[in-house]
Formats: sequence, C-alpha cells, structure tokens
Amino acid sequence: MTGGMWISLVACAGQLALAGLSLARVGKNPLALPLSVLCIALSTWNFCGFAGVRADEGGWRLVGFTAGLMTVPFTLHFILTFVGRRRGLAWAMYGTYAVFGVLALAMLVALFAPSLEAHLLTLRFGLTVTVLTVLVMGWAFALLGLHVLRSRHPDERARAGLVLLGLTLVVALLMTELAAELGLEMVRLGHVGTLLGLPVMATAALRFGLFGDDLGAPRLALHAAGIAGLGVMAYLAVVRLFVAQAGTLIVCTTAVTFALVAATRRGVTAYVSRNERLERLATLGRFSAQMAHDLKNPIAAMKGAAQYLKVEHAQGRPWDGHGEFLDLLLEQVERLDRVVDTYQRLARVEPLPRPVNLHRLVEGVLSLQAFASPGKVTILRELAPNLPPCAGDLDLLANALENLVRNACEAMPEGGTLTVRALRDGADVALEVEDTGEGMDARTRERAFDDFFTTKATGSGLGLAFVRRVVEAHGGEVLLTSREGRGTVVRMRLPAIDGSRACAEAGEAA
Repeated sequence: MTGGMWISLVACAGQLALAGLSLARVGKNPLALPLSVLCIALSTWNFCGFAGVRADEGGWRLVGFTAGLMTVPFTLHFILTFVGRRRGLAWAMYGTYAVFGVLALAMLVALFAPSLEAHLLTLRFGLTVTVLTVLVMGWAFALLGLHVLRSRHPDERARAGLVLLGLTLVVALLMTELAAELGLEMVRLGHVGTLLGLPVMATAALRFGLFGDDLGAPRLALHAAGIAGLGVMAYLAVVRLFVAQAGTLIVCTTAVTFALVAATRRGVTAYVSRNERLERLATLGRFSAQMAHDLKNPIAAMKGAAQYLKVEHAQGRPWDGHGEFLDLLLEQVERLDRVVDTYQRLARVEPLPRPVNLHRLVEGVLSLQAFASPGKVTILRELAPNLPPCAGDLDLLANALENLVRNACEAMPEGGTLTVRALRDGADVALEVEDTGEGMDARTRERAFDDFFTTKATGSGLGLAFVRRVVEAHGGEVLLTSREGRGTVVRMRLPAIDGSRACAEAGEAA
C-alpha cells in the first residue's frame, strides 16, 4: 500500500476511536453529539479514499463526497455549541443542515442514477459547494476566533485554541481535496489534515476536559488507542479478503465501524457511569441531610416539651401553669406540616400567590448570610424605594433567592462582593444578584439553567434549574449575564401588582 492509503486508514480508525469517546457523553454534554458525528463523517471520508484506491470502485468517490459535505453542518454545530451560541443561532445551524443534507442526499441517489452523477460531478456544482462551504466555515471560524480572543481563563483559552487549530487543520486541508476535484492543480492533503487534527482534538478532550474532568483519565486514552490499532488491522483484513466484492466489502466495513464505535463507547461508559453513580448518591445524601436538618429542630422541641410534661404528670403535678408547653407542641406540629408542605411544593413548584414585599424578602434572606461566610464576602443591598409588591409565593421566592445568594458566595471562595438589588424593570419588578467571582465560560452560560447541570464537584445541578422553574411559575423571566473573570449577574423579573390590588389580596389572605 502507498503512504497515502496508510494515512487514510490510520486516520479513519483514530477518528472512530475519538467518536467512541464522544458518544459516551451524548446526552450529558452538548459537545459530544456534534463531535461524534463529525468524527464518524471524517472516518467515512478517509475510508472511502482508501477503499476507492484499493477496490477501484467509483461508488466510493460519491460516498466520500457525501461524507465530506456533511462535515460542514457538523463542524458548524460543534463550533456554535462550543462558543455557547447553539440556541441563539439555531436557525443558522438547522438551515445549514437542510442545505447540505439535500446536497448529500443527491449524492447518495446518484449512486443508483448515473445520469444524475454526470450532472453533479461538474465544475458548476463544485463551485456552488465551495462558495457555500467558504461562507459557512468562514463565519463559524470567525465566531471561534472571537471566542479565543475573549477567553480569559487559561484552561478555556487552551481548549479554544486547540479546537481552533484542530478544526483548521481538518477543514483547510480538506478544501484541497475539493479544489483537486474541480480540476485545479492542487496536492491532496485532506487525509493528512484529518490525521493531524485528530491528536489535537483528542488532547482537547482528554487533557483539557472538553467533556469535563471525567474523561481525563490516561487509561481512556490508552483504551481509545488500542481500539484504533485493532481498527486498522480489521480494515486491512476486510479489504484484503473482499477487495473484488464491492457489496460484501461495504457490509463488512460497516460492521467493523459499528464494532469499533461500540467497543470504545462501552469502555468509556463503564468508567463514566461509575463516577455518575457516586455523584448521584452524594446528591441524595446532601438532600437527605438538608431534610433531616429542617425536621430535627421542631422534633427536638416537641420531644423536650413532651418529656417535661411527662415528668410533671408522673410526679402528680397539675398542668395548669404549663399551657405554654402545649402551645409549643402545637406550634412545632404546624411547623413540621409547613416543612413537609414546602418540600412538596419545591418538587412541584406550585406557587400560592400573595402580595410579597421585595425589601422584606431580601432582608429576610440576607439576615443570616453574614454568619454563613463571615469576613469573606462583603454583602451590599441596593433596594429601590417605593417598589410595588409582586404577586408571589414567599417561601418559593425566598428559596430561589437563597439559591442565587449561595451560588454567588460559592463563586467567590477567596472573598468578594455580593450585591443584591430590588429594582424596577419596566412595568415589572426584579431581584438581582451579582457576584465578583470567576464568571462562566460560554458553554456553562448556555446550560446554566438545565436540570442536573453543574460544574461543582459537590453540586446537584438543581439550584439554578429550580430558580428558573419558580420564576416561570410566577409568570416571570430569569436572565443571566456572565463573563469569565468579571463575575455573574442573575436577574429574576417578576410581575408587579398595583397598590389597590395588593391591599385587596392582603385582605383576602387575612
């Protein structure tokens, strides 16, 4: 075999190994899906180049062209997700999928329609694809380059730089293949680009935590390298055995591809699942500890009062002068009932709206915060005067604000300034919590309010998701602004009620 064929084969197996690593995180990390399908498309393109030379079959050229076309929307999907613009620019992403999907489908149909193939593999079609690719990739790489320049955290800048370098190697050198197909005098370097881009992207994933720290173990890299080596040997054996049988060759190479991806995914998933089980158990333990803390005080008070009354009864003393103990028992029973009701409403987020004074709400939440972080965090209050009340559930809003305050304090382990504001927001009112911590990167910012998403080793991923549900249940909106190195601001916008309505609702509540 020639050197180019070996490069294609090694790149193919390596891309499949990286795809396996990515597939293990699909559903848990938004970068996993676009990177895995991008790697599979690149591996398909590499293998088509290898098989087309080895088997001398024209159909491989069309399949390779199809895979090459789909690398464009896959790359855009990955870049938009990486820079935290996937949701905001979803229209562009899905539009690119639609356009290049139609072009790729036409290529596949041409496998069975030679007349269509003659119309597609022309200079005009190639120039159209080139213009579309340059426009889409130029815009995507501009977004990625801007993200690199704006990144302040060293690890994020390293990740972004590696991703930019890896994708540049892949896409730029892949364009030489398209230029050669158009008849230009150009050295084909696409296979070299995918091979060089592979270790760069693997370094971003394994060394700089592209999917999180759970993929940083060296044994995962060794596992992927072993799978890639087996893939090379399997592809060589299949092509050597069935080089003259195109149909059998396609079936066998497809089976090898699925086996490689499945083997890699299985090995990574076993490692990751173990860590996730431990995290879920830790979260359950923290939730149980919080519930035990909330129930322990009223139970202890009830026990003390009951023991005292029991001793008084055993000694034959009347209870006439101990009515306060009976009142205490009733109060603590009601307190327990409120605790249970609060936990039920925390799960369902069903507000019981009453007029809520935002000044009192803020003061109540912050009254004990100074004891929680003494000397570390400076707490500032900025409460606009003459704020109208909002129609809300005091317990749920207090819990939501407590979550934001606690997150802000945890974002400043070395100390900083926590500012809580109550202010007008147009016709509405708002509560705003600002910290001077490290801030969030683009991907964390986009997923901050997702259920079970957390960047903390001891976090549950429920805090900000709960805040979002509470605010939306009140007919409001929650907004987050954050920049690395500049802190984070979270605003809860809530509908205001006028004074006459507030008085009427307060009278009904009484």
